[in-house]
Amino acid sequence: MSREATIWEHAEELLVRLRRALIALIISTLIVPFIPLSISSYKPLLIIVPDLILSYAVPHQINVFGHTVEVLFTAESPFAGLKIYLYSALLIGFIFVSPYIAYQIYAFIEPALYPHEKRWLLMGAPIAIILFLMGVALALLVVLPFTYTIMFTLSATVAADRLIAYATIESIMASALLITIATGIAFEIPLIIFILTYTGIINVESLTGDAMKYLLVLSALIAALISPDPSGVGMMLFLIPYFTMIFIAVALANMLRKRKQ
Repeated sequence: MSREATIWEHAEELLVRLRRALIALIISTLIVPFIPLSISSYKPLLIIVPDLILSYAVPHQINVFGHTVEVLFTAESPFAGLKIYLYSALLIGFIFVSPYIAYQIYAFIEPALYPHEKRWLLMGAPIAIILFLMGVALALLVVLPFTYTIMFTLSATVAADRLIAYATIESIMASALLITIATGIAFEIPLIIFILTYTGIINVESLTGDAMKYLLVLSALIAALISPDPSGVGMMLFLIPYFTMIFIAVALANMLRKRKQ
């Protein structure tokens, strides 16, 4: 019979796993952003990603009750360009290496899992990657544009008979990095809830009971943290599809568990 590891041995293994994930993230951040999408002309991801974010996720003009708010981008320091490329490289590196980070988490908890739990985690790995990418897409196409629109509208000032909102490119890229990664990670929670519900670790018998109310409050808290615009509309744009995914995950898990019984 194998000896149970001590808490210090678990802590040591956790540090090893975290070190491997960190090294992989550093390598990915240093290499992947310089990969071009086309071999005909060298334009690496490090250039393409910030261009896409500034073109599609950030509004340049906003129409408010018949008035146009112009968004002007400024730089905080001479190192603004370097910061932009750093944030872009971190975002690209994290997205690329996220499956390996997930594997390190799985390898750490794998010895404590039963065979059926291991099977569910391995089956859920492709779904987890898809959900992460869905979260990233939602952040870039919905959450960020609406959040920036609200923030620029509220911060607009009158200058030479024009409505102008000023924004630093560094803050735009920093918030895009945090919100995109946070949304991608948050989209893993419905899958986790599905696995925990199906395996019986948590019990959510009624879709209208107290447990679902707690999940709704948790979802609202996550939505508020990810979409920081003060209007609350951006939060609702995230909350509605997000809680719908959790609702479907719980309903599907309960249905499959009852069918198995």
